[in-house]
Amino acid sequence: MNILLFEDNNYKNFGPLTKLRPVHELRTGIYSILQKYQKLMPDDNFYFYHRAKFNSRYKEENLELFRAMDDEEFVAVNSRIIPDNNLVKYIELMKNNKAKYSKDEENNLLCGIFQNKKQFKTTYTKKISNTIVPKFKMICYPWDLVNYNGSEIVSDLKYKTAEQGWINKDPENVILTGRNNIYIKKSAKIRAGVIIDASEGPVVIDENADIMHNSVIIGPAYIGRGSVVKIGSKIYENTSVGEVCKVGGEIEGSIIHGYSNKQHDGFLGHAYIAEWCNLGADTNNSDLKNNYSNVKVEINGKLIDTGSMFVGLIMGDHSKTGINTMFNTGTVVGVGCNVYGEGFPERNIPDFHWGGKGKLTRYPFKRTIATMETVMKRRNKDLSKNDLKILEKIYLNCK
Repeated sequence: MNILLFEDNNYKNFGPLTKLRPVHELRTGIYSILQKYQKLMPDDNFYFYHRAKFNSRYKEENLELFRAMDDEEFVAVNSRIIPDNNLVKYIELMKNNKAKYSKDEENNLLCGIFQNKKQFKTTYTKKISNTIVPKFKMICYPWDLVNYNGSEIVSDLKYKTAEQGWINKDPENVILTGRNNIYIKKSAKIRAGVIIDASEGPVVIDENADIMHNSVIIGPAYIGRGSVVKIGSKIYENTSVGEVCKVGGEIEGSIIHGYSNKQHDGFLGHAYIAEWCNLGADTNNSDLKNNYSNVKVEINGKLIDTGSMFVGLIMGDHSKTGINTMFNTGTVVGVGCNVYGEGFPERNIPDFHWGGKGKLTRYPFKRTIATMETVMKRRNKDLSKNDLKILEKIYLNCK
């Protein structure tokens, strides 16, 4: 079966997180949304219809774009849907002609079966009526990814544990609670004094991860490939740390996408941190208002009621904080920012801005890119020409 993952205009609602990636590359649980599709439907052929600026990278990675599809029947799925068995059942209904399209509450296309590419292109931007609204797992804003994170770690576990290379002998001088729910790769290092508590949810320590002395990890939690949990860290439930990160201090209910550092003391709660970020020592974010009311977050110039009391920091790629930086609830930091100084900075910091409270200025593009390149080379990575073009356009559009 051919599956087309398509992006709709709601990608804008994810703020800085989707400026350097399509929606289906966002992470929740152990895997990205795309990886979940590939795990759930391993025998299907995947194609992609997203913003054109990502096409060059997808070609380089041998991922098939929409225009590569033959003119034959395919299933189109909105990439804001987190795949599960309910989606698979609905696709079967469509294949059996018991359904044709599904929509969200605003009549936007979520899932449909199409006979050819032209039929899809004339349909997907239109409002769909007279059709059902299935109960898919949907993401609409960044905090949805965070709110799903714990349950998605549990859901993703069946794919992760199918891999080889898990230890069957407990590490020495380590306390493991809920041992049957703890999964540690053989190449991982678990140092003396570590406590792993999986009594309320699984804990997965991926290959070449290093959990340093006296750290505590409470599940559901995932520590990604090559990541380091520094001495005395406190990793609470519903936390995912992607690949090649360094984390420390106190982290609760948060997602760190990959290649980002928060390795010193300080609190990170109900946050989503994109790639190549660095949080300086004693950086803290609030994730709960003192009056316990719902947190409101500015997205696309609009103040959105999240419907939740717990929403922390949302940070775009390549952004950093200085020592002792603090963020208010629901703060959004753009791409390529450097935040520092005393007091709370603004709750919405535009792309490529440096400074803090009342002192934000747009930083020179070339100097910002030079820093990005230096950071990436330390991890043996290079800033691609395609990403450089995207960053330049982001810079030209920021005020």
